[in-house]
Amino acid sequence: MRKFQFLIFILVPLVNFGSTIFMDSQFDDDPTVLIQPAGYAFSIWGPIFLGMLIYSWFQMKEERVESPHLRTATLAGISAGLASIAFVPISFSDIQWLGFVDIIWHLVSLIILFIALRKQILLEKNPNTHWYYLPTQMYLGWISAATAISAALMLTEAGWSLDIDSQVMVTVGVIGALVLIGIFMATQKGMVIPLVFIWALIGIIVENGEFERIKYASIGAIMILAIVAGLQIFRGGGSRG
Repeated sequence: MRKFQFLIFILVPLVNFGSTIFMDSQFDDDPTVLIQPAGYAFSIWGPIFLGMLIYSWFQMKEERVESPHLRTATLAGISAGLASIAFVPISFSDIQWLGFVDIIWHLVSLIILFIALRKQILLEKNPNTHWYYLPTQMYLGWISAATAISAALMLTEAGWSLDIDSQVMVTVGVIGALVLIGIFMATQKGMVIPLVFIWALIGIIVENGEFERIKYASIGAIMILAIVAGLQIFRGGGSRG
């Protein structure tokens, strides 16, 4: 199963990046939502895919300690990879609710992966294991942020139209939710996740900084998450799992 996981994460970047090489962007026709960051922020997929390839390679090493947690993590990783592959044809269909379902598929798989790896790492003897697990946190962090984007796109497509002030307030509310999630995940030894949220929030400022409430809410969120992540790093809270 771990060899199959490695194969999946070889295919994931080939399918995702290959589609952009040979076809026009599947996102050009998407509606505009205020929670969406600037386009450059999505370049994070490159490090995520590379990191997951390294992670899945590491999981094949004989030194891995066999356990039910390792099997659960492998199945969850395969599920997340398949969700990423499936997202490509879904995104070209331009059916936002289908894209949202796929993002939830991602999210559930990655939450299960995160929980399983936190248990598995307690069994591992290699002190460097936690470094190979960090890409899974980056993946979970970005999909968590993408869930809010996908939900906004789905509701917009469904005709859920708000005036601009209401959209701004909803966006500020989502930013607040990301802060709470980031704080919680940092306390659960997931300190990479608030760092990913900071990346997304900077992109939101770049894209929609003309809305002052969004800009200042994002700046405040970045400061809080940076402090939380910094404290966890200082205390060694992100070093295991």
